[in-house]
Amino acid sequence: MINIFSRRTLIKAGFAGVISSHTLGAQARNRVLVLGAGVAGLTAALSLKACGHDVTVIEFQERVGGRIWSLPLKNGQYTELGAGHFSADMPLVSSLIKRYQLPLLTINDGLPRYTINGKSCDANKLTEWPWDLNKRERNSTISAILGRYLVESGVNLNSVLDPSWPDSHTIEKFDGVTLTEVLRAAGASDAFLRLLQAHGGAPYGSASMLGVLSSIAYQFNAQAYVRIAGGNNRIVNAMAKEFGGRIVLGAPVVAIDQKGGQVTVTVKDGREFFGDQVVCTIPFSVIQDVQVTPGWSPEKQRMFRETSWADAFKGVVQTTEPYWLRKGLFGWPMAGSDQAWERVIDISGNEGGDYGNVFFYLYGKGIDAVKSLPVAERTPWILEQFRKNNPDLIDQVVMMSSILWSEQPWVKAAFGGPSLGSAWMIKEWSKPEGQVHFAGDFTSMKSGWVEGAIESGLRAARAIDPTAPGL
Repeated sequence: MINIFSRRTLIKAGFAGVISSHTLGAQARNRVLVLGAGVAGLTAALSLKACGHDVTVIEFQERVGGRIWSLPLKNGQYTELGAGHFSADMPLVSSLIKRYQLPLLTINDGLPRYTINGKSCDANKLTEWPWDLNKRERNSTISAILGRYLVESGVNLNSVLDPSWPDSHTIEKFDGVTLTEVLRAAGASDAFLRLLQAHGGAPYGSASMLGVLSSIAYQFNAQAYVRIAGGNNRIVNAMAKEFGGRIVLGAPVVAIDQKGGQVTVTVKDGREFFGDQVVCTIPFSVIQDVQVTPGWSPEKQRMFRETSWADAFKGVVQTTEPYWLRKGLFGWPMAGSDQAWERVIDISGNEGGDYGNVFFYLYGKGIDAVKSLPVAERTPWILEQFRKNNPDLIDQVVMMSSILWSEQPWVKAAFGGPSLGSAWMIKEWSKPEGQVHFAGDFTSMKSGWVEGAIESGLRAARAIDPTAPGL
């Protein structure tokens, strides 16, 4: 039996929007199947259940959360295998944090160390940078230089964070170009582009302008980062608890059949689920493994095929003490390079437990190296490479772990979004295919971020019921 929230319960729970008798009664009651119990799916499920719809969530894994995935360490610390932090410029995420009264930890920002072309220097020693920057780039931080180039190119990073972004003018201007091309046209030097890639990660080197701007806005514009004490998965666990309805775990979807006016979803063990509408958050990197009747339209097939997916590796290292903090070092990232270890991020912040908490984040050439190694040897190998350049920055190790996202069968990648020249997907992912509606951060211009996942879940819910409330 599905609980229909009363008006008072909805308001107390923090739902925005107009809660009226029309919201709770006039809209036809649908049986909705939500495929995926990540943030996008749980957002849609909560919003539709609040309107009185009969919602069932079907999840591939034996847990909720998707790419929010927290790993407990020793002494009560946690690291994040997936979504690592949230920004102050994420109003939807902030709304959930407030709603569930989740305690926060800070992540320090400001003093990266860069190693490029065999040369190293700390970000705060601007006059000592050994790289061949041009006159306009000297004695400035990476974020300051990048910000100036973007302003000169007609980009307003605040507007990038608006749900209505991008407008038609922005799409026409930037859809077919990369960030590197825009920065070069604005006068960026090769040395600066290498520094930016070391700071932000390998995707910055080849990213489409439209696809990367939300990441730039969150990483460079706000520079106020938090994570949840006790693990970021507390946010999805709270969402699942509030939903309180049926969540079926360990149920990979193998077929979606839309014949006969209803949707039949079949999972791997043969069970069938029936609905009037479906919210599908299955990543496009694996959706073509699902048998669909009738088949996907040519437009959807093209969208699935042309969505760009990136791999990522995280190597977790817990040390005997928050070594970098006690040395007066901190930063996001702590170190960035063109070496195999790529980026090392210190998330110790104000977390208790007295241990250091860092992880390696690899997007590029380092991934190819770790793929050839047994799982248990991956993080030790990356740590060894790091110590060749920075023998003073990692103290005694307490424990190590890792994740390679391409090895996760339910996603086969770390994150996805429109490829170069594919802004047409913005409209395509908003169109249902019969009774199937699409959501997931990869169907948002904030791809790769929890804010985009929430945004997409609300969009899919409102396509089914326009009165579906926000968060």
